[in-house]
Amino acid sequence: MLIELETNTITALLNRAFSKHHHQTAVGLVGEESLTYAQVEQKIRDLSALLLSRGIQPGDRVAILGDNCPNWIIAYLSLTTAGIVAVPILTGFPDMDTRHIIRNAECVAAFVAPKYASKFEGLEQSPLKAILDLDDFSNTKLENEYLNSRQRLPQASEQMDQPLPQPAPEDLAVIIYTSGTTGHSKGVMLTHNNIVTDVVHSIEKFPIDHRDRFLSILPLSHTFEATGGMLCPLTAGSSIYYLKGLPTPQKLMSAMTEVKPTAVLSVPLVIDKIYRKKVLPQLQSKALLWRAYGISPLRKVLNRAAGKKLVKSFGGELRFFMFGGAALNMDVENFLREAGISYSTGYGMTETSPIMTINPFGKVRIGSCGQPIPGIEMKIHQPDPETGIGEIIVRGSITMKGYYKNPQASQSVFLPEGWLLTGDLGYFDAEGYLFIKGRSKNVIVGPSGENIYPEIIEQEILKSPYVQEVVVYKSHGKLIAKVYLDYDTIDQQHNYNALAEEEATNLLQSLLEQERQAVNNQLPNFSAINKWIEFPEPFEKTPTNKVKRYLYIPAEEQS
Repeated sequence: MLIELETNTITALLNRAFSKHHHQTAVGLVGEESLTYAQVEQKIRDLSALLLSRGIQPGDRVAILGDNCPNWIIAYLSLTTAGIVAVPILTGFPDMDTRHIIRNAECVAAFVAPKYASKFEGLEQSPLKAILDLDDFSNTKLENEYLNSRQRLPQASEQMDQPLPQPAPEDLAVIIYTSGTTGHSKGVMLTHNNIVTDVVHSIEKFPIDHRDRFLSILPLSHTFEATGGMLCPLTAGSSIYYLKGLPTPQKLMSAMTEVKPTAVLSVPLVIDKIYRKKVLPQLQSKALLWRAYGISPLRKVLNRAAGKKLVKSFGGELRFFMFGGAALNMDVENFLREAGISYSTGYGMTETSPIMTINPFGKVRIGSCGQPIPGIEMKIHQPDPETGIGEIIVRGSITMKGYYKNPQASQSVFLPEGWLLTGDLGYFDAEGYLFIKGRSKNVIVGPSGENIYPEIIEQEILKSPYVQEVVVYKSHGKLIAKVYLDYDTIDQQHNYNALAEEEATNLLQSLLEQERQAVNNQLPNFSAINKWIEFPEPFEKTPTNKVKRYLYIPAEEQS
C-alpha cells in the first residue's frame, strides 16, 4: 500500500484515515463498545481544543501514564495533532524515574490513570500545572490532590472552537524515555517526519488494510506498539482492540476467541512460552509421539497438526504474528514455519521511530530480522574482514532529532554524515537480509581473540525445557551461564518437590551438567560453557522486559 500525504505530519496521516474510513471501527476495549473513526476524530478535536483553552501551547510537553485503552490513543493524538509534545511514560518505571521524567521533560500537564496517580506525589516544585484523569479526561479531583491552587492552569474556557494549530514535519511530536536502569534514562526526541516516514514505509513493506483486526498486548508507551501497533493500523483503516488490565494467558486466549484477530504484535517471549508450555509438554507426555518428534518428516506432521489447533485457539482468522524487541529462538521459528503459522520479524530501536527492517510478508528468511524499509540507508560499520560482522548503522528520515537536553549523549551516537550507531552487531546477506549477532557492549573476546556473542549462546540454552531465563558472561577467563530454572517442569518430569533436600540438590546438579553438555555439543569449542550456576529467582528486568545484565556480571568483566 502506497500512502500519499500533503505533508509528513501525524495530523495529515489521521486526516487521510478519517476521510477514508469514517464509519469503520477504529479502537475499543475487548468486551466493550468500540469507537468508529468518526467518533475518534471528534474526541481528538474536542480534547485538543480543551487543552489549548487551558493555556497549553504547541511545543509544551504533556505526559501520558496509563494502561492501554482507547483514551490513551485519544490523548496521544490530541496532543500531537495540536503541535503539543507527547511524553509517554512506561507504567513499569519506578516512581523515582517517573518523577525524573516529568521534571526533565518539563511537562506542564499529564494524563494519568488513577491507579498510577501516586507516582505524582512530590511534584509540587515541578513545572506540572494540570493533571487529567485518563479514564474520563476530568481534572478537578487529581489536581486537588496533587497540585496546589497557585500551581494550576486556568479551567477550560467556553470558547473552545478556535482553529487548531497545524504542526510542521520537523516539529517535535514525542519524547520517549528509554527504559534505563536508573532515573536518568535518555529522552529520545522524534519529530512528526520521523514517525510518519516510518509508518508510511513500514506499511509499504508489510501490507495491512481495513480488513485487519489487531489485538494489542504490548504497552503503547513503547515506541514499537505506538508506531507498529497504533499508527500503522489506524493509517490503514484497521481496527484495534485492547485488553482491560494485564494480558494474562487466560485473558489473552479469551480475547482471541472474541476478537478473532488477523494481526498480533508481540515480543518473542509470548510465542516461546506457548511452544514450551503447551506444545512440547503434550508431545513429551506420550513416549511414542516424543520419539516421532525427533524424526524430521514426522516432526513436520506433528507441528502442522499443533499449528492448526493453535490457530483455532487464536480465533481462527490470524493472518500473522509480528515479532519485535528480541530475536526468535531458532527452534520456535522452525516450529512456526512447520506449523503453518504466518509470522514476520522486524528490527528497530526507539531512536529510529522505531522500525528499521521487516521480514517481507511471504518471504520471511529464518534467523533474520528482514530487509530495510524503503527510504532509509543501512550498512555495517567497520565489518570484520572474515565474517562481515560489524556495528549496524542507519541514516534517513526515521532517525531521531537527538536526546532531550543531552547534547553529549546525542553526539556520541552519531557519526559524520548523519549515520546513527545502533550498538548492535550484525551482517547483511547477499539479498539484503539483516542478521543480528548481539549487542556490541556484550561481546566476549575468546581465548584466541574470537568474538563470542552471549545472546546466541543464551538462545541455545533456552531450548532446554528446564531453563526459563539465562545470562551468559565471562569470569576469570571462563564462560559461565547463570540460569533461573523452570521448577514446575522439573517437578513434573522428576517429582522434584517430593525429594529430600540432598536428593533434590543432586538432581539439579545432574540436570544442569546434563544440559550443559548437550548445549556445548551445539556450540563451537571456543563458546563452550564451563559451568552452569543455578540462580534462585527471576532476573531483574527493565520495563520492556530486558534483563539488567550488569546486575549479574562481575564488575571487573563489565566494559
